Amino acid sequence: MKLKVLFFILTICSSLAVAATSLSPGDTNKTNNAGKKIGLWKENVGQSDCYGNYEDGKKEGQWVCYHANGVISNIGQYKNGKLNGVYLVIDKTGYNYLKESYVNDTLNGRSKSYHSNAKLKSESDYKMGILDGMKKVYYSDGKIQEEGYYKKNVRDGVAKWFYPEGQVSIEYHHVNGALEGVQKAFYKNGAINSETKFINNLEEGEYKEYFESGKIKVIGKYIHGKKEGDWKESDEVGKIIKVEKYKNGELKK
Repeated sequence: MKLKVLFFILTICSSLAVAATSLSPGDTNKTNNAGKKIGLWKENVGQSDCYGNYEDGKKEGQWVCYHANGVISNIGQYKNGKLNGVYLVIDKTGYNYLKESYVNDTLNGRSKSYHSNAKLKSESDYKMGILDGMKKVYYSDGKIQEEGYYKKNVRDGVAKWFYPEGQVSIEYHHVNGALEGVQKAFYKNGAINSETKFINNLEEGEYKEYFESGKIKVIGKYIHGKKEGDWKESDEVGKIIKVEKYKNGELKK
């Protein structure tokens, strides 16, 4: 079922949304003797009109906002003045493009965004405002574009990028945000394009680049992130066609 249908159902089922459209100005935006907001309020947020309840000056329960064309723009649940629970953002045509979960105004749980065709665009795991766990990004046709893992807002573990057809294009390894180990790039046929070793986010040791056939194209060496020594380029039959000499990352002539 398309997400547009889901939000049509939400619109019908929301007693708050139905009631808000029929209220006269005198029914809303009241305060108590202490000057604190109470009852049903209508507020303008950006280009949206929002309806919801206040208790003792704090938002409480479901709040619904509308685009200028009358379509719901976002829905959120409040407790003691703070977002708690699922928060939905909807475009002017009625399609959901963002779904998040909150605990006391803080992102917590899985966050999802959607392409305009309603297919999943991205999903990420949060722990009290911190990106921690899985993150995936998708092409508009639903195929995976990127996947990786985070620990306390930095990459940790294997991260992969994919060609639109689904094959792995790049595979990186991170430890606490830094590149570590052999990083690889691939051709669409699955053959290795290049291999680079990293230590603490710097290239270190031998670098190799390949033809799709698997034969060596370029070979060289890094020391502490800088090219060093002879870098050799060969043609596909194995003949060396170019040699460059480096010292401390600088090309020597």
